[in-house]
Amino acid sequence: MQLNKPLVLGVLASLGLVLGTRRPLEAQTNPPAQRGGPLTITSDVQEANARSGIFIARGNVRLVYPSRQVDAVAEMAEYDTRRRIITLRGNVVVQQENNTLRADVVIYTIDTGKIEALPVPPKQVQSVYMIKENPEKPAPPTNPTIP
Repeated sequence: MQLNKPLVLGVLASLGLVLGTRRPLEAQTNPPAQRGGPLTITSDVQEANARSGIFIARGNVRLVYPSRQVDAVAEMAEYDTRRRIITLRGNVVVQQENNTLRADVVIYTIDTGKIEALPVPPKQVQSVYMIKENPEKPAPPTNPTIP
């Protein structure tokens, strides 16, 4: 299906999406504290349906949402603008702050910040969390002594 570029850009603008150019994955630095703001999706191909409010991106998809410190890559993304849910599919890698999530499908609910990750059986989902030490609570000793 060949799309009329001015029409597609107008639809994307009406959906509140910001388009950018494809870039390699890079960490977010000094993200703003507020909620909302631009959600940038870049990909090889994009299409939108103004009636359904569904936006689809395919091929080398990258999603950047700085106000939530989310940076993700996938093979495909579907953004339901009415339900405010983004579904990423295919070799998904999501980075938020210094944490990383790898799965085949990731469902991100914008309003709650909930992320649901699903594998392709028999594979598993992988999460890597960077745990910060609590400055108010000292770490337990590495060689505890028994009285």
